[in-house]
Amino acid sequence: MPSAVTGVIHDLERILLTPEQIHARVREMAARLNAELAGKVATVVALMDGGLFFVADLLRGLEMPVRLFTLSASSYHGGTATSGEVKVNWPANLDLRGQDVLLLDDILDTGLTLSVIRDRILAQEPASLRTCVLLSKRRQRLRDVPLDDAGFEIDDEFVVGYGMDYQGRFRNLPCIGILNPNKPS
Repeated sequence: MPSAVTGVIHDLERILLTPEQIHARVREMAARLNAELAGKVATVVALMDGGLFFVADLLRGLEMPVRLFTLSASSYHGGTATSGEVKVNWPANLDLRGQDVLLLDDILDTGLTLSVIRDRILAQEPASLRTCVLLSKRRQRLRDVPLDDAGFEIDDEFVVGYGMDYQGRFRNLPCIGILNPNKPS
């Protein structure tokens, strides 16, 4: 591991998922999607910035043609708890009618962000909609969101790494971990 990343790992209380665990599970998810979407074109709607690494790795494992649209959506706005308000940057030309849509996000937490995006996609009458996340927190949701696949179920803890951040930091970690409460500034 590069020395700069190794130094950042010291900001973690513990590593929750290693790079090897993450990559193995993402490969399994891609294999399942390859079977489910065989012969189709997948229209991927990916939530960024936290989903960047997950989306990139998953898409590299897909064997069908892919149309990719990225959205900026968040209900955290820099903190560790949801603000309750979902902000979405929805492209004006995004027409999903009749498409086989694959909605990807890094984490299902309160359900607010994913439910807002799913409702907007469903309003466009896609042929199908699959929702996949890398992480699903074990917690009561503010809104229920049906999932077709979750890479891992985790406890209700704030996580960083593999694209997920705390105040813009830690996205570049190859693992997923829990911040040391005494370290981050």
